[in-house]
Amino acid sequence: MKRIGLFALLTVLILSALTACGGNGKEQAPSSSAPGSAPAGSAAASPTGGGEQGTVQADFYYDNPAWTDYLKEINPITLKNSQTELKGVPYNEPTSFQTAIRVGFTTKEAADIFKWWNGYQMKELVDAGYLADMTNEWKEMVADGVDPAVASTLTFDGKTYGIPAGIHYWVMFYNKKIFDENNLQPPKTWDEFININETLKSKGITPIGTTSVDVWNGFIWFEEFMIRTHPDVYRKLVVGEAKYTDPEVVEAMKLWQSFYDKGYFDKPTDFQKESAPAFAKGQFAMYLMGSWYSDYFKGAGMEPGKDFGAFVLPSVTPEAGNVVISEVTPFLVSQNAKNKDNAVKALVALTKKEANEKMLSLYGGVPIRKDVESPDPIIHSLTSDISAGQYQTITRFWEATPSELSEYASSEFIRFMLNPDQLDRVLDNVQKKAEQYWAEHK
Repeated sequence: MKRIGLFALLTVLILSALTACGGNGKEQAPSSSAPGSAPAGSAAASPTGGGEQGTVQADFYYDNPAWTDYLKEINPITLKNSQTELKGVPYNEPTSFQTAIRVGFTTKEAADIFKWWNGYQMKELVDAGYLADMTNEWKEMVADGVDPAVASTLTFDGKTYGIPAGIHYWVMFYNKKIFDENNLQPPKTWDEFININETLKSKGITPIGTTSVDVWNGFIWFEEFMIRTHPDVYRKLVVGEAKYTDPEVVEAMKLWQSFYDKGYFDKPTDFQKESAPAFAKGQFAMYLMGSWYSDYFKGAGMEPGKDFGAFVLPSVTPEAGNVVISEVTPFLVSQNAKNKDNAVKALVALTKKEANEKMLSLYGGVPIRKDVESPDPIIHSLTSDISAGQYQTITRFWEATPSELSEYASSEFIRFMLNPDQLDRVLDNVQKKAEQYWAEHK
């Protein structure tokens, strides 16, 4: 998943995933990270110097050097609330980062604190006994104002690990100028959404932008078409209880294919460098991505609420209900970390009201506390709509299914995006991979 940069940390922080780009390990040059991270910025290997007398340092590993600036902002808060200073250990991309974290578990150099992904990618670490249990600390955090509901994605077999550094929804961004000029409003039904696409096409405007620059980009529209047609089948599919060749999956894929046939999609652009500027210039009217992507539009000179807005796609049928993809980026502590106790205290400090407000002001995202509101008008509006509509949150594909399958399936979906006529071949390939995986792991 890659734009998770503490955004973008909260957004960066969350969010949630991996991108298979090359790299040589620890670097200071900014670049991409995983799904859900924000544009990389300047970085230094260590944002903190020697700790003051009476304080301790905990190493914090992450896969986007831009998060280094976040540490400069947040360390005064962790020092005040836990006497712990976070020392950044940045990696330039997720592949080498994940390798370093996993190798560290088997040595005496396990990471004190590290950013990760939820779902299966986190469950693998829990099952291996690599993570520090923070169940008792969660009682303290909830008593202090943290929303207990945000612990659900970090809880396995009754035990809770880490904290949700970032929470984001996957939504459709829209160019308000284009919508206003064509008398369009965010859709409430699928038919209204189709009408928007047809109206824009008739005016010579490409409705939707896409991206395929990284492997993880392939799952974006697959999961959307699945949850908006058969969310129950999607939930079974990601855990091996349904097949990629089942009629419901084929139906969702054919609906996706029809968007290519009708010319609703623009040619893929690089979401890190090209998509936001193209959206700002009106090359296309809508763009589906995690709510953390708002920072990219801001970087292209757009103002949230004025130049662009966002809405949750309506379901294709009423039976699918109100559903929305959720992306959570956890901060975790290694069970065998040298500074485990202090690292746990530092994570607790990051959930304090002052710390959550700081994260939101810097990187956006959904508040993790009941006494904090997002200052971003788009996030605030989305949160209100999702709450009022009693939306069911569904875990993003990248985390909902084992990483071996999410990576392979996403690469096949990229193949489909570039060659929509290969629908059957793509589903057959993914199903064969899934059968092999589940036969070995169930």
